[in-house]
Amino acid sequence: MKKTFPILALLLVILTACPKKKDQMADNATTPQLVADSAYLYTKEVYFWNTLPGIGTYESFNPRKFANSDLVKTADDLIKSIRALQPADQFSNAISSEQSDQIITGDGTSWGFWVKSGLVALPANDANNTRWFIPYVYAGSDAGSKGVRRGWILNKLNGSEIRGDQASVDKLNALFFGTATSANVEFIKPDGTTQSISLSKTRFTENPVLYSTIYTNGSKKIGYIVFNTFLGTQAALNDLLAVFDNFIGQGVNELIIDLRENLGGSTVMQDRFANILVPASKTGQTMYRYEFNQQLQQGNFPLVKKKLRIPNNDYFSVSTNTETFAKIRTLALSRVFFIVTENTASSSELLINNLKPVMDVKLIGEKNTHGKPVGYFPIELFDKVALYPVSFKTVNSVGAEVPYEGFAPDKIVVDGINKDWGDVTEPCLANALNYINTGNFLATSPATSLKTTTSRSVVSGKLDQLNERRTKNVGIYYEHKNR
Repeated sequence: MKKTFPILALLLVILTACPKKKDQMADNATTPQLVADSAYLYTKEVYFWNTLPGIGTYESFNPRKFANSDLVKTADDLIKSIRALQPADQFSNAISSEQSDQIITGDGTSWGFWVKSGLVALPANDANNTRWFIPYVYAGSDAGSKGVRRGWILNKLNGSEIRGDQASVDKLNALFFGTATSANVEFIKPDGTTQSISLSKTRFTENPVLYSTIYTNGSKKIGYIVFNTFLGTQAALNDLLAVFDNFIGQGVNELIIDLRENLGGSTVMQDRFANILVPASKTGQTMYRYEFNQQLQQGNFPLVKKKLRIPNNDYFSVSTNTETFAKIRTLALSRVFFIVTENTASSSELLINNLKPVMDVKLIGEKNTHGKPVGYFPIELFDKVALYPVSFKTVNSVGAEVPYEGFAPDKIVVDGINKDWGDVTEPCLANALNYINTGNFLATSPATSLKTTTSRSVVSGKLDQLNERRTKNVGIYYEHKNR
């Protein structure tokens, strides 16, 4: 399937008008009602499971019952009611157009860091034993510019201690998802010292490559890259290529890719990444294919066809949506190691799944990956709302999809969120390096004060709240082609 680069956002579907029957167009509908109409009718056409009986007809479904002065809530409530009909769909949602643009391009306003809870002592059911670690920081953010690092503990927020209790979770939710634009944060560094920093939510562009380095052990040159998001921009591709050009120039012959906090993104970027890694002998072979609902595959998509000005009816057919490998650069590998967590999702899992039939792939991590074989493209409504109904799934060259339960690690080991990137004593990285150097994973991982991470909490469901809200938009974003 031929695609163009660089900017995914420029090529995504922008569907702004509200499709309605003539008798519906004649009424004096409010904007929220029109958003509800549009959300229903577009979803009914593109939704992967669009034959579910509960979706019904416009009249039986009555989309306007979801109309609300909050346009995003209108679309989100409606699509979640459809999502509830399909247990496999934990992903369809609606967000603001501004949020959608940020997901695609990485350009937007945020704090630039995240938190992940971990147990520093037992018992696990004591909230005082939970601490909130910084798993990553974007360099261009205010936090990044002020030196905040992975492995630091967010100890106090505006003077209040942050632990594993509900009040702490509420404060963190308010910080990341509320209206605050500044905060005073006390951090505890790995050496035990504290530092208080006044932080601001600022506009910046995310850097997808958080860290890279090369380890040398005899004849082995081991490249290590932390890749945090599959942005659909030329700048993101340039960053990725620059790292691999350096790896190639330094003679790298083993590779560790750290995707532990990568929630996914552009399939175009996934294609490029896979083509850097794949053996040259696989060029021309199938990488993966998209599968849409039968209505789309059979050429019956009048709403999307009109908006995209598609001249033919095979746009969504399997034959025109099959990707093949096309090797780029000269990196020659027979195997690759991935560090993963439950936050390794979507395009990250697509990359793993596509490489499994053609390379030796090893996974290292604390838990299974997220488990998302499906994806979507945003449908914009009234320049305010981005609708994300699950619209397709992907299968690799041997017909295998990403399992909904996620990929299980070959080596289960704690995610060392108390260690900075590149620290060879971090348990996941240490195991990858040991396997490369000896042919075996470590029998005993390096000593650590961290008992376990608790993003899917062993304490209680309340610690899930932050991660659930962050992972709401995990995604594989499909790029539309001009043929």
